[in-house]
Amino acid sequence: MKLHTTSSPHCKICDTEADIYGVTDFNVSCYGNNVHRYNYPLSGHAVYYYKCKNCGLIYSHAFDKWSDADYSRYIYNDEYIKHDPNFICKRSLHNFNLLRNAFKNLQNFRMLDFGCGDGQLVQLLQEYGTDVVGWDPFNNSAPIPNEKYEFITSFEVMEHTPTPVKTMEMIDSLLDQNNGKYFFSTLTNDFHLNKLMNFWYIAPRNGHITIYSNKSLDILFSKFGMKVKHISELYHLAYKHSE
Repeated sequence: MKLHTTSSPHCKICDTEADIYGVTDFNVSCYGNNVHRYNYPLSGHAVYYYKCKNCGLIYSHAFDKWSDADYSRYIYNDEYIKHDPNFICKRSLHNFNLLRNAFKNLQNFRMLDFGCGDGQLVQLLQEYGTDVVGWDPFNNSAPIPNEKYEFITSFEVMEHTPTPVKTMEMIDSLLDQNNGKYFFSTLTNDFHLNKLMNFWYIAPRNGHITIYSNKSLDILFSKFGMKVKHISELYHLAYKHSE
């Protein structure tokens, strides 16, 4: 396993100089809530995280040179379920009920679940009557769609990207530019800075590479003419905004 290091870290969203925030072993992982934090036998691979001085983004450069094959080999492999047991069934059902209750016109949307995993949420939504498809680079061999969608969702996706701007470029290219909305979950760091590297969401073995602040999300989406409503520290709704 090869991890990238840098002597001049700059924020991946606003390009401001960043400071070293902390270091942890690659095998540090988490289990879906703020109580459990597991440390498996040390891998011997140190993962450094940095914090932007301007927008507060916490992120790592360690995986900047990894290919999709590297991620599949070291993170999203057959052992992944041990580090994220809720990946199977429980999370998809929770997300389905959340969407059904929050968006009463869900069945009227042309919808994409971006980073859909093995497609369990998509199946639940289709059974509910929603016109929805899913795409995931690690669980689906199908090419990325070339259509436009008025409603895109991503659950526990944004923290997994080492390139948040490029990921948003992909999402924006799929979004209806007039009425498009993007509903996503990622736990922000604003209320957890006192925990430093003990913040459970910083977990490289789970693929948690980029941990956002509200400000960093605001800056990121402003690059695409969007505003963000931070519904909670976990759920966010981005939408097109014209001055």
